[in-house]
This record gives sequence, C-alpha cells and structure tokens, in this order.
Amino acid sequence: MVSVKYTITPEDYTNYFMYVMWDAPERKKARLKYYLRQILLNGGIIALLIFTQIYRYQSNTLYIYAGIILFVMAVQLLSGRVNTKKQADKIIANEENQSFFLETLYDISDAGILRKDENEETKYQWKAFVRKEETAEYYFLFTSALQAVIFPKRVFKTAEDKMQFEKLLSQHLSFDAEVGHWIKE
Repeated sequence: MVSVKYTITPEDYTNYFMYVMWDAPERKKARLKYYLRQILLNGGIIALLIFTQIYRYQSNTLYIYAGIILFVMAVQLLSGRVNTKKQADKIIANEENQSFFLETLYDISDAGILRKDENEETKYQWKAFVRKEETAEYYFLFTSALQAVIFPKRVFKTAEDKMQFEKLLSQHLSFDAEVGHWIKE
C-alpha cells in the first residue's frame, strides 16, 4: 500500500485542465479544426476583398485590409490556448470549487484507491478508472472523459513509493485504461 497526503494547487488544476481540454494527444484533431477554422474564415475574407475589387480605387486599401485580417488571424491562432487557460482560471476562482484544493489523503492498495478529505471519503475500485494518462509532472486517472484523480509526481516522497504506485497501476488497471485511448485514435 502507498499513502500520500497532498493538496492540489491551482497550478496543478490548471495543468490538468489544459491537458484535458487542449494539450492531450487525443485533442490534436480539435486543435487542428480550431486552427483550420481561423485560417479559412480569415482567408475567405481576404478572398472576398480581392474578388469584390473593393480596392480598385486605392490599391493600398487591399494591403491595409489584408494586413489587419492577417494580424487578427495571428491573434486568433495564438489565443486558443490562452482562452483555455482563462476557462481554468474561472473554475479555480469559483467559490463553489474550493473543495478541489483541500488537503487530501490517498491510500492506494490492491483493493483500490481510498480518498479522504475534511468533507468526504470516496473509494474507487480499480475498474472505475477508464483511462490513465501520464505527463512529465502528473498521473491522471480518469473516471470519465473529463473527470480524473490527479496525482502530481512530486507527492511521492521516495522512488520506492513511486515504483509501488506504478506497480499497483500496472497490476490493476485494465489494458483498455492503460493504452486503449492510444489505439482508438
């Protein structure tokens, strides 16, 4: 059994939210659609300007319009990730979500994961986890498409605790939870 006690920080939650909503490999198609939509919309406006010959009286007008639209497009392309972070910040700032940031004890064993904080106690059976994702700083054990138990790697005080945790994951998570999401892409 491995026991860890820690508090999810707002930064941890932001990293989780950014991963789920923007950075995860399975979000690649959504990111590409977002970028393509911005390019096509703004490219269409530039094409409309060219074909309507709105600039026929002053040729510099086309360059001004096209420059403004290209600038707007660049801002739109760069703002996708920023807007996602702003959404995470709104969730963090909401008073009703402050229970995310309570000190929590996790007991991880062959029986599952027991989660305790000052408000509640939850026991997860291993079959409750539908997907596991790992980043350089976190383990995310998903119980649904958007909801996960967040384990920052920093909470494992020793290499032995981390190895024991990883061993329990490999022994008890289903094959589909471990790698199924990679196959489904």
